[in-house]
Parts: sequence; C-alpha cells; structure tokens
Amino acid sequence: MNVHKKFSKLVIGITTLMLFPLGIFAFSYYSVESQEFDTTLSDKTDTIYTNPTKIYITQVTTESEELSRDPATWVKAMYYYSITRLYLSDIPYTYLLDESGLIYQGTEGGVGANPQLKEVDGAVIIGYLSNNTSLTNRASDSLYEMVEDISSNWGISSLSIVDLLINQQEGQLSTISARESSGDFANSVREALVDWKGYEEENLEYKARIEEIEYEEEIPIGERLKVRIKMRNMNDFIWFTDKDPIYVSVKDGEESEFAINQEWDSFTKPVNISDKNILPGETVEVEFNLEARVFLGEASESFEILKFENEPFENSDFEVKFNITRGDKQLVEVDSVRYGFVNIRECRWYSCEILDSADNGAIFILEGEEAGWSRIRFGVDQFGWVNSAYLKKI
Repeated sequence: MNVHKKFSKLVIGITTLMLFPLGIFAFSYYSVESQEFDTTLSDKTDTIYTNPTKIYITQVTTESEELSRDPATWVKAMYYYSITRLYLSDIPYTYLLDESGLIYQGTEGGVGANPQLKEVDGAVIIGYLSNNTSLTNRASDSLYEMVEDISSNWGISSLSIVDLLINQQEGQLSTISARESSGDFANSVREALVDWKGYEEENLEYKARIEEIEYEEEIPIGERLKVRIKMRNMNDFIWFTDKDPIYVSVKDGEESEFAINQEWDSFTKPVNISDKNILPGETVEVEFNLEARVFLGEASESFEILKFENEPFENSDFEVKFNITRGDKQLVEVDSVRYGFVNIRECRWYSCEILDSADNGAIFILEGEEAGWSRIRFGVDQFGWVNSAYLKKI
C-alpha cells in the first residue's frame, strides 16, 4: 500500500525502543507495547482471527523525506493514519521491515489477526518500508529469517508479493484486498527468498494450564460421570482449531476402560475442541462423560491435552479419581473357570450374534434372567445376554 501523504502536522513523541525476541519467534522485533501505540483508537470488535495459511509481502512508500529517514516514527504515523484517515480498524500489516533490517509489529493481535481484511483472511502481511524497489542486504537477511521462522512455526507453504488496496464505503470501516504485484520490488523479494521452500506442518510448542476440574467423587456402577474442566491458553499465540482440533486424550494414548462407545471421539479421546479460536490468556471449558463400569471401588483415569499424537501440551495433564458404588442394583461377576472369559450375545442362545466379550472379574448390572441366561447391561444403554453358568451374583 503506497501512502502518499506528508505528516507535516502530526507530532509524535517516540521513546527509546527495546528490541528483543518475543514468544515463539527466533527473530527480534519491536512490539506494539514498546512502540507505545495508542491502542484505544483502534476498534478490535471486527478483528477476524483465522489460521495463518499464507504470507503476503508488500512495499510501503512515503513522500515524506522526514519519515523515510525515521522508520520508527513512520510506523507510528502509519498506525494513526490507518485508523484516522483510512478508516481501518487497525494497521493492516502483521509486521513491518525497514532498510536496516529492523522489524516492527503492526497489527495488535499478531499472527492470525485480520482486522477487517477482505479476501486476505489467513494472511501474514509483511510490509517493507522503503521508497527503493530493491531490498538492502540487511533487509534481505531479516526478511528471509522472518519468513522462514513464521512458515516453520505455522506450517505455511504459500507466499505472494502483492499490492494492498483500500476498499472504502461510506459509514463503514474500510477493508483491504490484495492483488499480485510484479516489477523490480517483486523480483528483489524473490531473489532474497530463492532458497525458501515452505512447510506443510506446523511446529509450535503448546502450553496450557488446567485451572478447574469438576466432577462427583462417587458414582453408581452403570451411570455416567460428568467431568468439566477449564483450561487456559498459556502461549502468546492463538490456538486455532479449524484445521486441527485440540483433544482431551487419555494419557499416553491408552484406551480407557471408562470410554463411552459412539459418544467419545475414540476409545482414547473423549472430546475435542474445534472451530474455535482461543486467544492468549483466554480460558475454555470442556465437558465429557466417563462410564462407571467393570468393577467396584476406587477408580481413576489420567488425561492430557494435545493437538497432534504424542505431542501433549505442556502442563496439561490431570487426573480424575472417583469411587464406583453398587447403588441399589443387583450385580453379577464373570466367573468362567473353563474359558476365563464370556461372550455377550444379542439374544439368549449360542447362535446369536456376539456383541462383546468380558474377562473374569468383570462386573455388570443384572437386568433379568430367563431359561438359564442372564440379561446384563454392559454399557450405557447397551444390553446383552450371557449364559448364567458363567456368572455369579455379588
């Protein structure tokens, strides 16, 4: 986006900026906080958070000689100009790069925040602050490092050099669209990134904190135990779940004996979080059920939070401990001396379909007896028949 306006009447005080690596990125940049933007001017209500899938690089120019010599003031001026003159909800660039290779954060929400951007959702937008169409050596090195780091973290393989266009409508916030750019600047960027290959999978390290766990400590056998947890995003980046859900998983991927068939996502994962963006510091609540079955007495199951197999979130494990009681139900225990297990059938005869099997010691609720067969409940709303000779009442 070319900004052809002199800021002759704009007086901006710039304090000394501290440059340091932030969050997940290896490259250093000046944060919004260190640049002391007046963030009360921007309207975040229309900010759209989308999983970053591409990188856009564009040139930013100015007619002001004073601003071109002072990139820090230029960035701050652009922030005010974007909001008060272009009627955008925030500065449209994720990051800005100057000729000396210094990097400045633009959009307050960081990677994934798209303030009213039209047709560029999911784009990380990098603006190059220069009236020259060729990248300096320092800028070229910084750009490569930044693109490599962002794409590696988020799994991005798409990159384009673009021009940004302002779409203004009376009485509404402006939006931004992009069109492919060509010419000397585009060629200079391609030369700087000639060795960049892109990434297909993200490489982020997730951190969570389990803040609340709520459930009943006792549950009658055959009933469901509702578990509610509240966890907080302890990262400085957004958890996106539209592409890859976040799961509550049995720890170490073991199948749970308390899993509920056709209710859990699988026998190792009771529930997932999908189509929801969880911002840094935000909490999210999740509920799932366990089925109290198989035995009486103390029981427990350990869980963790993960997005990809064998990659649990840091500090996300928790344990559910409860006591299974008999309540007022008649119970039977599998006691097959000959086989060590029994088959649970659809009806009371050996030719009937086998629904499941159970080892010696497994405990079930007895629902009725008929002609030497016992009707048992072996799951939530699941019933079957077992030869009574292989069961004992307890």
